Amino acid sequence: MARYDVLRAWFQTPNGKPCIFYLREGTNDWNTANSCLGDNDEYQLRGRRIEGLALDIGGYLGSVAIPLLIDNPNATVICVEPITENLDLIARNAKVNGVSSRLTLIPGAVGKSGDRVSIAYRFEGGENELHHAFVGNANTVQADAVPHQTVTYPALGIRDLIGDRDVEWAKIDAEGGEWSFLASGGLAQIATIVGEFHPTVLPDGAMGSQARLRALLEPTHAVTFTGPDEGPGGFTANRR
Repeated sequence: MARYDVLRAWFQTPNGKPCIFYLREGTNDWNTANSCLGDNDEYQLRGRRIEGLALDIGGYLGSVAIPLLIDNPNATVICVEPITENLDLIARNAKVNGVSSRLTLIPGAVGKSGDRVSIAYRFEGGENELHHAFVGNANTVQADAVPHQTVTYPALGIRDLIGDRDVEWAKIDAEGGEWSFLASGGLAQIATIVGEFHPTVLPDGAMGSQARLRALLEPTHAVTFTGPDEGPGGFTANRR
């Protein structure tokens, strides 16, 4: 099994505050952190004020949840992540940045409540597989074709995470798990959702697309998209 050296790197939050992240050398960690932090701000957190509860679905190394907490001292975050090594890294990064007390880490996977969800990770093989080793169900890797590990969870829906509470802001990057999670009930309790959608095969056999996501979200949210109609791409949904 490949071993990864851990580096300590300095960044800035989207609002310009210093933060520290531990990253695994030779993996997607640096790309993910760099895309979320500083001026790149993939999830549009610069200038946003969050006073209550936020969700981070697909926490990876904490590069969304942790800067959000640094920039918003009254906010709390529920972060869901299926891979143990990632959960350990999120906890380490939260501690070094002094935000552990406001971060709830949940080992698990999202979807339709109670369904069984399997996550492939720790891919072995070439450079692409090793680079994406800790991206669960990475859509750039043919998991069945390479050695890998798998973890399985009962899926968590929206209300499994938040009950009857409102959520000010949510990010989701779940490599296809977004479809069943967003359809799980409780969508109207989330004010703003920012994330990625993937061209996953849906229960009716159709492929996920901008049109399908719009149909799912627009009864409660106004939606804008980036990327091609067929995906993968980004979306922002603001409650009406």
